[in-house]
Amino acid sequence: MHLPRLIVVGGLLGGTLAMARVPIHRVEVHRVQNHLDSVLTELGADDVRGLSSGQRARRAALIQELRAYRDRGVFPHNYDFPGELVPYFVDRKTGTLCAVGDLLAFTGRRDIVDRVVRANNNVRVAELSDDSAFTTWLGANGLTLAEAARIQVVYAASGPSMSSIALMLGTPVIAGTAAASVLWNSAWNADGHSRTGSILGLVSGIASVGAGTAVAMNNGFGSAGPKFGAMSAAVGGLSILSSAMAMHSHARVLATARDADQRHVIAEPTISPIVSTISGRASAGALLSLKF
Repeated sequence: MHLPRLIVVGGLLGGTLAMARVPIHRVEVHRVQNHLDSVLTELGADDVRGLSSGQRARRAALIQELRAYRDRGVFPHNYDFPGELVPYFVDRKTGTLCAVGDLLAFTGRRDIVDRVVRANNNVRVAELSDDSAFTTWLGANGLTLAEAARIQVVYAASGPSMSSIALMLGTPVIAGTAAASVLWNSAWNADGHSRTGSILGLVSGIASVGAGTAVAMNNGFGSAGPKFGAMSAAVGGLSILSSAMAMHSHARVLATARDADQRHVIAEPTISPIVSTISGRASAGALLSLKF
């Protein structure tokens, strides 16, 4: 198989697998659920010995409701702030409540939710420290303002940004090219006879490491980002390694060839006639010489 065809096949295969593993519409849901998983762990570990039995019971009921809210997987959307992570108390199109809003409604305090939404639907819980109704509700249910702020979720834009789309589409192609280069330089170009293949493997490997790092650090990919980013970076590292080994093998082949040329000695014979006279008598002969 020719190198260009192999690279195209590898790129398409990598892209197909990546898109199958990272469905766009599920990325934000996974991210929010992972956040709530962490919050539930923290709430379970907090010291509640200072709370009354009633507060502990109500707190436990809220934690159970928060776990059910996480499992339902239906969350508000960020329609207005592309590229930013912003809280929404209520989804203005679907009416879906945020995690804190859901807990308020669960305890019959939808009135607090509606009042907060009228004032500022994107307010952060930490900014509600002067809202007496809200802070009283927190105390009665055994929660602190810091815990409520941790429960609150910030939402990414409902659609990925252009940079995220470009990264999402480009990274599988880059990683696929790097994977194809690994195969090429490990099998058909192991001796480094194709300088183009070696250089392409090096360049695509560096690009795959860079793209993988960018994906891993991009919040828009949720929990799948670090996994896919690490995979892309690993493939890039293998591409760099296989290219370097191919280049090294080619350098050794060239060095061996030079050594062989230097050891290969060719003798060129030369015969020259000799005529001389000694004591009045003429003599003839020949001189054989070898030129190395």
